[in-house]
Amino acid sequence: MPMDDKVISHRRFLGKMERDMEADRQNDDHAAFVDKFRRYEALLEPDIGLIEQFYRALSAIGQHDEIIDYALLQMNAGRGHYDVHMRHLLEGLLSQERYFEVVEFSDHLMKEEIPHDFRIEVAALRHRAKKAIDEKKEAPVSEMPEVDADSYNDMQSYERMDFLKRIIEEADDRYRELIRNAAAGEDNPELLTFMLLYLRTAGDGNVLAIHKMGERIEVVPSELHDLEEGVFRSISARVMDEVEDRIPQFAESAAAMLMSHMLYCYPVEPPFGTEDMVAAYLEEILGMVNIEYEVAAKPQAVSWIRALEQSIAGE
Repeated sequence: MPMDDKVISHRRFLGKMERDMEADRQNDDHAAFVDKFRRYEALLEPDIGLIEQFYRALSAIGQHDEIIDYALLQMNAGRGHYDVHMRHLLEGLLSQERYFEVVEFSDHLMKEEIPHDFRIEVAALRHRAKKAIDEKKEAPVSEMPEVDADSYNDMQSYERMDFLKRIIEEADDRYRELIRNAAAGEDNPELLTFMLLYLRTAGDGNVLAIHKMGERIEVVPSELHDLEEGVFRSISARVMDEVEDRIPQFAESAAAMLMSHMLYCYPVEPPFGTEDMVAAYLEEILGMVNIEYEVAAKPQAVSWIRALEQSIAGE
């Protein structure tokens, strides 16, 4: 057979495999799709659209280990579409309830220069992981080993966060002095937020000097507002009403972005009024999906949001 005929025959064979995979996809025959994809990949490097279908088929048949392994292989090989592979890697880890790994991966990603739309996807996945961690049933505080300054200092950031959430939930005031002393030198804004919420719950009425948003401020924890009561909450509610109306498929990512900002800043409120902040957030969020917001946002407010995102990425 002449070489040209062999090339044509090969292309026709690949074309038939592509049509067969499409039929499997439409018929929800995920196992058959996975089997054909593996044979197809041995002959030709698939495009990213087909790879995404492969990820979804693996997920449908519960092959989360293979999702993770395949995503790592693609990224290590430097084959492009890093954001796609990383998103499926994080989703695979979530499906295996490997929540702490999702948080750790996400924290590293947020330090990198990544596109805004991918950043809020990562934030949404991180939010899901942290929420799942929070919802897991924990042993009662009375059964928890006593934590002293040394053991607290030996904890990883996520372990400290978990510890703080537990003692907030149990309203356990035994650790007031430990957390108060640690808060004075804490430079992780989100962790500091939960320290303040704990001290508020514990009724700490003494002045505490902390560093937040690049400034040294003094607070009385017992006089702080609850996380759900600040100006940020009203801004978030109004922004989410608009997002859910216009781009409901983007609501989870937008909510995660707003929550991350609220946790990062507390108890510091935005330096602009509610109307300005709502317009600025909507301009940023809608702009990520190429929708123009009709209300002109104050440039300084938009710049503040962008600077906040950069600060969070640098944590």
